Order: sequence, then structure tokens, then C-alpha cells
Amino acid sequence: MRIPISLIVKELNLEAYQLREWEKRDWLGEVLKDPMQNHQRVYTEEQVERIQLIAETIQAQRAKGIKRTHLEEVETRLLERFGGEVKPMNTDLQVSPQSIQQVVELLMGQNQKIHDLQQLMEQQPKNQLPNPVDHTEVLTDMKNELKKSQEREEQLLAIVQQLQTDLDELKKAPAKSKWKFWGKD
Repeated sequence: MRIPISLIVKELNLEAYQLREWEKRDWLGEVLKDPMQNHQRVYTEEQVERIQLIAETIQAQRAKGIKRTHLEEVETRLLERFGGEVKPMNTDLQVSPQSIQQVVELLMGQNQKIHDLQQLMEQQPKNQLPNPVDHTEVLTDMKNELKKSQEREEQLLAIVQQLQTDLDELKKAPAKSKWKFWGKD
């Protein structure tokens, strides 16, 4: 029987992060996640005994006034109680033949896609782009149009400068002569 982490932390007054830390130190062995319980960590009876021993050891250290956990003591007590032997763990997970067949089908589909890509890569040099189109005439025409446009711009700038000069002269002239400038008396 597997016991979920939520039940253990409530019963032993622990925090989940503590259990995860102990897992990282490899004090609990391999911890499974149960897909039937929202992939929550679940522990065997032996792992729960280990958790209790670790918690008791740490509480005893705190009672002695030791604020930081003495890790060697915890590991020594675990070794004394449970030994150092590695045991195979039964996972209680069942795999249906349909699941295996689905995995096989996915692998076959992946292999087919890889094969198709390899063939596509081999054919690629054969399917080269057509010869490039010569756009030299179009480029020459565009250059000529640009040159004409620049000439028109220069002419317009000259006209604007002349108008500006005439306007400046008109502003300097006396009031009566302005009418004469425009051909009126």
C-alpha cells in the first residue's frame, strides 16, 4: 500500500519540502508519483518508517540544543535500522498491451517521418532554383529615372530660392512700390 505525501505531512507534523529534501539526500529511496492521485508523491510502509526515524532523530537533536541537523547521525541511524542493502522496489504499476502498442505505433510513425525527411534532403540538390532573371535593363532604367528626378529636384530648389529672393526684396521695398512690383499703380 502506498501512502500519499499529504497524509504523511499531516500525521507526522512535517512539511512537504522536508520530505523532498530527504529524497534528494537519498534517505528514502525511490519515491513514486501516483497517477491515480494527481501525480502526488506516495510512500511505502518502509519509507514511512524511515521518515519517522529521520524525524525522531532530528527532534532528539533539537532537544539537545543542536540547531543544525547532524546529517551523519541521521545516516548512521538509517544504516543501523534499515541496513545498506539495495532492494528492488515493486512499483505496482500496470501497463496494458494497448499502451505498449501505442508506443510502438508512435515510434513507427516517427521513423517514417525521419525516413521521409531523409528522402527530401536527398532530392533537394536535384530540385534547384531556375536560373536567375537578368534585371540589368530594369536597373539601368531605374538609374535614369533617378537621375531625371534629381535634376527636377535641383530645378525646383532653384525656383524656390529665386522665389525666396524675390520675396525678401518685396519685403524691403516701400509700401507704394509693392503695387508697382505686381504691375499695379
